[in-house]
Amino acid sequence: MNTYETNFNKNLGALEEYNTILADKIEDVKTNKRFEVFAGENTFDINIYDHELKQNLYDNPEKFFDEKYNEIYSKYERYPVLFFYGLGNGLLYKALLKNENHKSIIVFEPNIEILYIVFHLIDFSQELKDKRLYVVENFDKTHLNIFLGKELHVRNYLQNIKLFTHSPYYNNYKDVCVFEKNTQELCLNLITELGNDPKDSLQGITQLLHNLPYQLANPSLKDLLKQRKDKIENAIIVSTGPSLIKQLPLLKEYASKASIICADSAYPILAKHNIKPDYVLSLERIERTSEFFNNDFGDFDKDILFVLVSMVFPKTIEYLKKNGRNFMLVHRPLPFAQSLNMNDYGYLGSGMSVANMAYELAVKLGHKNIILIGQDLAYGEDGNSHPKDYHYFKEDFEGSRKQGLFVTAYGGNKEVETNRWWKIFKETFEKDIALMNPLDIKTYNATEGGARIEGSIEKPFKELCEELLREDKVLFGKLQGLNEKEFKDKKDEISKRLDYKIQKISQILINGKNLKEELKDTLNYTSHSNNIHELDFKKILNTNDSLHLLKADIEKMLELGEVLNPALKNIELELAKISLMSAHTQEDKKIRMITWLLKHELWIEQLIKYLDILLEILQKEQK
Repeated sequence: MNTYETNFNKNLGALEEYNTILADKIEDVKTNKRFEVFAGENTFDINIYDHELKQNLYDNPEKFFDEKYNEIYSKYERYPVLFFYGLGNGLLYKALLKNENHKSIIVFEPNIEILYIVFHLIDFSQELKDKRLYVVENFDKTHLNIFLGKELHVRNYLQNIKLFTHSPYYNNYKDVCVFEKNTQELCLNLITELGNDPKDSLQGITQLLHNLPYQLANPSLKDLLKQRKDKIENAIIVSTGPSLIKQLPLLKEYASKASIICADSAYPILAKHNIKPDYVLSLERIERTSEFFNNDFGDFDKDILFVLVSMVFPKTIEYLKKNGRNFMLVHRPLPFAQSLNMNDYGYLGSGMSVANMAYELAVKLGHKNIILIGQDLAYGEDGNSHPKDYHYFKEDFEGSRKQGLFVTAYGGNKEVETNRWWKIFKETFEKDIALMNPLDIKTYNATEGGARIEGSIEKPFKELCEELLREDKVLFGKLQGLNEKEFKDKKDEISKRLDYKIQKISQILINGKNLKEELKDTLNYTSHSNNIHELDFKKILNTNDSLHLLKADIEKMLELGEVLNPALKNIELELAKISLMSAHTQEDKKIRMITWLLKHELWIEQLIKYLDILLEILQKEQK
């Protein structure tokens, strides 16, 4: 086997670990027909000719390499992620990846044949295996979202990101602008997910701690799945888009043939029309959503299971208990809840809407056909955001959120107006559906209106009912939770975990307050110097070392991120900009270091402020 074949096989094997589909496409190429390779005597003198466009990838490969490499090195040497459209001859990326600051270079390459050629020319197997070179053919938002958000942990560095066009040759491709727009939008969403208001996080943690006894006293998600998983094939998720009312007669007719999972806002509407859901879900932590349960529907509520996230407003539980409704609490998969090690109680609500939560539950329950109704995610033709029967709020409840934002409509023939939040809900559905397709779980959109949800099968509700809903669903008995001893043991275990958190946060606060004084002293010292060369830089570096030690302690407590990420977000974004500044002289490096420490004055103040509040909440609930 020659070197080219060895490179090719090693590269394909590495690529298969994260992109089997693309690896298979490359392997299916038998020989390069459209493109021809020309190699000169020098290492960097490799050009590729496109017979279809009658154009070389480079006017001068060596000159291109020198200019592009120097541009990236001089301006972007500290960037953890770089985005490129076009692989070219691959040599640029082999050189750039010698810089350890680059955690990953993401390359969109539309031509499978170019990938075939380059995978023969260069051994990228280690870079591909480590995902330092992340090659994709198309913009795959789902997998890029996971890669950037959960694997690389680079959200703070994604602001003002740009997509580099590899060389002028790639300007021939019309989708460059689409890729750039999609990349920027994805990066913005990842930054948005850090949160904006630490008060929301603190409210959620406070309510979670308050609700813990009710969570322990009721059945867990594990209990639910043990009794009901894989027992019913079909599920209908009911949301409160403007189109819902027209679907209710059919829903009532077929209610006994499928699991009905409804949003809290749909619950009073279904009660009014005497359509009993199997599950009613609630996600929000605000008091306003408690009003969906401030009612007494009598026998209608019998056999309904109310599934709430553990951070719901306490009045929700008060109203449910008042009327003897069956309920259970599940955690959202947020850092603080996960740190309590209550995995039996399960996690739902990774998305941002109660409908996304309902989809997660339907999947966990093992439903093979999931039907969406009332999931418009768009304003109706009359401009309303919700149906006329929308209880406690007006049907134009979200009218103020209009931004002139349009997406492809159900059916694909026109566009409909949505808003930023609905678009996020829609994209969450699309991500989840993409992940479920390989598991043979089919998602049908029977809303017959609103926005198109990519990946779902659009089909009229009547057709789906007639084709799928033929047998009566299984009926289940009441779930059992912990016995008295198990309840006490679990409560004691959680109490010990909270004690540990209180001790660790107290120590971090002490260290933070000490660092605040050290930082103040160091910055006072630098401000009284007239010449940067006269500074004792050892003192500055020692303070920076203390700062890194404090950050390392904070990072060990992942649950702190739930409060600190939104509290420090804007400062961290500014710090990221400072961190990315190129500095090629000792003077520039010193200036960057001092600027870095100056920005941490506000950072340490905010850190102490919000850790103090969190500590007070934990101590209060522990008492």
